[in-house]
Amino acid sequence: MATLTVNGVEDALKETCGSRGANSAQFLKELNMALPRLYNMGLWRDLVFEFTISTTDGTFTLPDHAESIVSALVDDDPEKVHAQFHDYRILGRNDDGSTLESFGIIDDGYAPTINELASSDDFTGYQISAYPVFPDVAVPAVSGSANVIINYDVLSGSKVENVNLNGGALTAGSDTDVQNVTQIRVASSDLTADVDIVAVPRGYTTDPTLTLSGTTISQTGTVITIPVTDASDVVVGDIISLTGWPVSDGADNQNVNAEYRVTGVDTDDNKIYLYRSTDSETWTADGDSKIIHYPVLKLATVREPNYVARYRRFRIANDNNQTVTMRLLLKRKFKKLLNSTDIVYPSSLNAIKHAMLGNIAEDNADLERANYHWGMCRALLDEQLDAHRGAAKPTVQFDPSGVGAYTANMM
Repeated sequence: MATLTVNGVEDALKETCGSRGANSAQFLKELNMALPRLYNMGLWRDLVFEFTISTTDGTFTLPDHAESIVSALVDDDPEKVHAQFHDYRILGRNDDGSTLESFGIIDDGYAPTINELASSDDFTGYQISAYPVFPDVAVPAVSGSANVIINYDVLSGSKVENVNLNGGALTAGSDTDVQNVTQIRVASSDLTADVDIVAVPRGYTTDPTLTLSGTTISQTGTVITIPVTDASDVVVGDIISLTGWPVSDGADNQNVNAEYRVTGVDTDDNKIYLYRSTDSETWTADGDSKIIHYPVLKLATVREPNYVARYRRFRIANDNNQTVTMRLLLKRKFKKLLNSTDIVYPSSLNAIKHAMLGNIAEDNADLERANYHWGMCRALLDEQLDAHRGAAKPTVQFDPSGVGAYTANMM
């Protein structure tokens, strides 16, 4: 059964269980108050989903819309998930804080970023930048001079960056020697669109360049295609900096020299795809043309006002820094609804109705009626889950003759 958007829920329920005279904005606030409790009441239909994560170190974070791990496969083998400090409590802590393979996946609490910044002898540090989320080509234009506030450490100490989103292709921070990020916070204004906060390595002793395959790069529509000799180390979200390229062939004389986020990679044909405003151009390389590849660390995706980024992190044994792939069954986390087109979970209109009526009863100090409505929520969601599972239900079987035994004529 399909679920509904905020518009669909509002159309069905605003007159039934919204506060008297509520407009769309007020109904959305009331919906955002009622739904988190439904999420916390159980593993209902629509609240469990599969997700695949790969990591090359000993930690990984869940996506922002996930609350916890229900079940896990690590490189196709089942793996147990343990509580925070489980391995430390039993064996103490290794010097590097790593997890022993026998312990499986260990909860590591919450972290302010998706990825931790890693030090390297190849570059000085990182520059924090705000990029649009594909397919947008520009960050949103938001009023004010401090739309996203980032706390971080540089070589000389701690600093704060106030990011101003002005509608440009990107917004880059002022420091290029960032060593650690301690907090990412959105100010009081809705950013109106998702924005990626990323860390770009800067201060390379030698810029990491890619070798062009052929002599030209071309753009068709909104896509720039760059053929290279080896694209195996490039991933979506990385930064490609084109420098020293002459203007485009023909009469347009378009300048392509800029930094772009990678939106697609074809490792079979060794082609990299970038996103740019609609055009049709070809650029021919000369002796100064370079394709510089910056491997980017994604830190957060933000939009919601007054939001402080934090991500559920887990540890896993990976001493050899090999690529580990985890197929996870995750519990969905409530994310504040911002738009009329946002999808509403769970999908039971009757349960949502009783949740909103229960909230109204609580606001009016009518605890008996509130308890009735929340009890109905649980009953309705249980019925929906039972219908959804069909034959896939656990059954309890009692064998009076004992496990593996058989007694003739025993009823």
